[in-house]
Amino acid sequence: MDKHGRKKFDRKQLENDDLQKLLNYSGKRFDIKDIMGVFDKDANRNIIPQRHDAGHLIDNVGRRVNEKGYLIDSDDNIIDREGKRIFVKEHLKNGEFPKIFLFTKFNVDNVLGDFEMSPLSEPILDKDNNGNFIDRSGRPVNGRGYLIDPKGNIIDKRGKRMFDKIVLSPEGDIPKIFRMHVLKTDSGSELSRLMEDIEKNQPSEYERIEEEEKDEMGELDEGEAEGDGDTSVDSAMEDTPANYNIPNQRFDEYEDYEAIPEEPHRVGSQRKTR
Repeated sequence: MDKHGRKKFDRKQLENDDLQKLLNYSGKRFDIKDIMGVFDKDANRNIIPQRHDAGHLIDNVGRRVNEKGYLIDSDDNIIDREGKRIFVKEHLKNGEFPKIFLFTKFNVDNVLGDFEMSPLSEPILDKDNNGNFIDRSGRPVNGRGYLIDPKGNIIDKRGKRMFDKIVLSPEGDIPKIFRMHVLKTDSGSELSRLMEDIEKNQPSEYERIEEEEKDEMGELDEGEAEGDGDTSVDSAMEDTPANYNIPNQRFDEYEDYEAIPEEPHRVGSQRKTR
């Protein structure tokens, strides 16, 4: 639960009573604590980054961080403690990244057009008078058959933006994690608010991790945990998978939202030609 008493994670979504590891767009699992800096905090529990002589932000240990307190490299990509890249800069919004768990729901059928597949598993698409791809229902799609808006962003059947064009592969595919079939398939997929809350500059999801740990273990002695103590975020848990009950990767809270009806597997609507 968060500090307001609102349920954010079900017990069955935890691993050994701790938060599950997250996934990046490539499907790599990582621990949120491994990408957060170490900071002092003000009276409102906001992190206080330091400023390096060169002008960039650093944490208490001298590591480069972004405005949200995540560890970054010289190109502003989010990295872990070992320097391994987790999210590229271009895929961030307001310094944040989408929080994807194994229990995050996603149904690819909600973002695919209606088309047949070739024997080589390539989408067979029509074109409109301007030479742009369309599906059998006349809806705009990209070369991989995903429904798109005029800017090339992938949308769902209701027209909600799901994936920004910049996170797609050069061929127009959605990020690998959403094609690996490791996420839960559900007609009411929960990725719909992931980046929209980020665009609105909502508080980071894990802003109370350190506070919760201190509640359990007691306050650390002053100076005891330099390099291992305060994390970058003091989790208000305002944006968690428990909130992702709306459709796929843009996060709007619709009071009148109804799940997209489940459809048969796409073997029928994307059948291979013989």
